[in-house]
Amino acid sequence: MDERAPTKRQQQAAATQEQLLAAARDVFCERGYQAATVGAITSRANTAHGTFYLYYRNKQDAFAAVMDSVADELYREAEPVGATDARDAIEESIRGFLEAYVRHRRLWRSLLEASFTNPEIEPVWLSLRSRFVDRIERDLRLLVDAGTVRPLDAALVANALGGMVEWTATTQYVLGSGSTVERTVEETAAALADLWFAAVFAPAGAPATT
Repeated sequence: MDERAPTKRQQQAAATQEQLLAAARDVFCERGYQAATVGAITSRANTAHGTFYLYYRNKQDAFAAVMDSVADELYREAEPVGATDARDAIEESIRGFLEAYVRHRRLWRSLLEASFTNPEIEPVWLSLRSRFVDRIERDLRLLVDAGTVRPLDAALVANALGGMVEWTATTQYVLGSGSTVERTVEETAAALADLWFAAVFAPAGAPATT
């Protein structure tokens, strides 16, 4: 069955929603979550205040939509495309993740802020994070099933590896904590990839190297 082309009214509605989303992204980025207001978003989008509520229930809903779009970009860039072996694929994926994370670090800071001040935002963060962790778990299960790596608790390991990358990105590029803030994305991705590869592909009971 052929799909009908969207009507002019539908095209205008989609354009207005995208305009509001872009404005919300800018406002949350500049002001943080707490200081952002619906009025600031509609002013930036040059739309009527009431128009906002045709597309979003409230500020929290708009913020969730902004972070969902940012996460979509992050997960696209974390997909390895040119790697020739497992170690390179891991590094390429982590580097893509970090590059997208750094590009939107002020929004991730807003998410961190909002998660500790608004109980409605915490599930948003957990949902975004689960997409990343679930993909790692899926890939680990495929490796275990194929006999490429030793048997392991895929859910637990995925949560640990995802947390390693996520929290490194947060502390290093959002909070600016510690002596590692001067490290480049490439240096950070390489170090995290070494840890990831060793954790997953080392044989069971392998002695630690010095």
